[in-house]
Amino acid sequence: MIIAVNRFILNGISYHGKGAINEIPGIIEAKGFKKAFIATDPDLLKFGVTKKVTDLMDKAGMAYEVYSDIKPNPTIENVQSGVKAYKESGADYMIAVGGGSSMDTGKAIGIIINNPEFADVRSLEGVDTQGMDQGAYRKAAIDAVRRLSVDVGIPTKLEALKEEDLQFLSESAAADACAPGNPKEAGVEDFVELFRKLM
Repeated sequence: MIIAVNRFILNGISYHGKGAINEIPGIIEAKGFKKAFIATDPDLLKFGVTKKVTDLMDKAGMAYEVYSDIKPNPTIENVQSGVKAYKESGADYMIAVGGGSSMDTGKAIGIIINNPEFADVRSLEGVDTQGMDQGAYRKAAIDAVRRLSVDVGIPTKLEALKEEDLQFLSESAAADACAPGNPKEAGVEDFVELFRKLM
């Protein structure tokens, strides 16, 4: 049986589709990389998802180190500890395994490894944070995201939202695994009020 692996080229090549994971060893060999830094989260490690990648690398005799200290909605400290772990690992490339948190942490680590001027992590937000305390920084970052939302045309109102939807949506938002990583703690009533403002 022949499986066709799909790919498309942007700045790099993106492999996707059934069997795409099997391309990893060949890509590593072609690039001449020596040791991988695998960024993943504890749940993906626990449930064997990361093992699908490490098994391929073990079979090919490729060196790697796994970094799994990644939290939902990773913090600045989380990224900085990842940068430290990358440097200490002696890796010369990275593989991120997972969803948004692993991918975002991996990207931030990669940016900082190659651009150490962003080591504070905050400056990646596009906000000058020099001399700001945490409260001022958070407000500046939120304002920057709001400006970006307007610039790219993201709607500021959810016109289809109805009052009877608010409780369910708010309970779902509060129960989301990423909720603890929000910039400020919020309960169901806080989410109800937030959704109500969007109506």
